[in-house]
Amino acid sequence: MAAEPRIRKFTRAQIIYHWLYAGSWLVLALTGASFMWRPDPHGVVTGLGVYLQGDVGQILRTVHRVAALFFITAPIVWMLMEPRGFMGEVIELLTIRRLDWKWLAVAPLHYTVGRPPLPPQGKYNTGQKLNEWIVFTGYFGFLISGLIMWFGRGAVSVEAFRWMLLLHSFLFWVGVLMASLHMYLTLVHPFTRQALSIVGNGFVSLRYARAEHPLWVAEQMESGKAQVIDAPAHD
Repeated sequence: MAAEPRIRKFTRAQIIYHWLYAGSWLVLALTGASFMWRPDPHGVVTGLGVYLQGDVGQILRTVHRVAALFFITAPIVWMLMEPRGFMGEVIELLTIRRLDWKWLAVAPLHYTVGRPPLPPQGKYNTGQKLNEWIVFTGYFGFLISGLIMWFGRGAVSVEAFRWMLLLHSFLFWVGVLMASLHMYLTLVHPFTRQALSIVGNGFVSLRYARAEHPLWVAEQMESGKAQVIDAPAHD
């Protein structure tokens, strides 16, 4: 089996952050979905909510809160492991450039029919940047609304509490939508699923990286920062 060059894109800290964030978010989504049967603690319990009271409800709330702690600390762990790298990655992920607008214009057709070609991208393409903007705003939205619901009951007005519930629920549905799209692109789409190895060992096919992130690959090669290895090809 021929060897295929692979280039490192994620560091160990990024991989740990990814799984801490994704794992805790999944637990939060599953346990949080059960609370939809009684989104307002001042309202009437309906549907399956009747069966989620007492010990069962308390267990779900405890699991939800423990997962919330992992969710909150995930980016902090990455920042502590790589303080310089963390800030550089965040800036890169949140910076929208001129080529990103061009990518937005052609990406829907490119990923469905294969053309027109995408404009050259850096380490993260525009779709990944938009996803990160949603992750970034969602993180702080969940953090603020969740902490108020956790510790602020009785300290804030009923109306303010309900607004926090509404925000939390809205972010939940946005997160479910984005997670579904993310999983489709990662696990199903014939081209982008090639990037799945990144969250396992940090490496991705150099061929794929040159097609999807040519500006980044060129910069890495020219600066001598590129970490390239040979690995067995799977095709």
